[in-house]
Amino acid sequence: MVMQQPSSPLNYVAIGDSLTVGVGSTIFTPGFVERYKKLTEQALNRPLAVVTFAKKGATSSQIYQTFDFPPLLNALKHAELITLTAGGNDFIQAGKQFLRTRNTGFLYHALNTSMANIKRMIIIIHQMTQNQYHPIMIRILNLYNPFPQIPEINDWITLFNQQLLTLSHPPYIQIADIYHAFLGHERELLFIDHIHPNPRGYEVMAQTVAQLGFSPLL
Repeated sequence: MVMQQPSSPLNYVAIGDSLTVGVGSTIFTPGFVERYKKLTEQALNRPLAVVTFAKKGATSSQIYQTFDFPPLLNALKHAELITLTAGGNDFIQAGKQFLRTRNTGFLYHALNTSMANIKRMIIIIHQMTQNQYHPIMIRILNLYNPFPQIPEINDWITLFNQQLLTLSHPPYIQIADIYHAFLGHERELLFIDHIHPNPRGYEVMAQTVAQLGFSPLL
């Protein structure tokens, strides 16, 4: 009888803000990263080793600054799977300023800043992984709108998501459409703060990302 050797874990690096942290989930329920990890392991029939670099409330600029952090750069050198959540806090801050002033300049700044930072992050990820001999799968989550009642903010988030889509390079880099997954269901998918997902919202996020498939890692 031949004993089958267990598969070595794939390296999963989760980078981002509150959504990667899992703010809105409870102590006893997993957030996005844990849920997506489970779906990935089931799809690939292989374990994942997860390293998370995320901070509650982090803007895209603050997330970009973590790319100077040696442990993150080292993790990227060995990563096979990377997820990124960024930009949401830029728009939350800009949205609050817009509501006080009605100045769309705050939204314009949030759009330009977050897109520039995400592009810089993608460049660094490419630099750190280009010498690897295994495929790299990157999944970037677009933004849902925590202020659906404010048309101006929705317009800017829609524009952000459209620009984010230009970074897609299937099947390796793909954008998960969280916006439409949440659209019209915000009340049932958001936490009591009306900003972060609740456990059901995190499950929808994980399922939406998983629906993009895993072909680079198969």
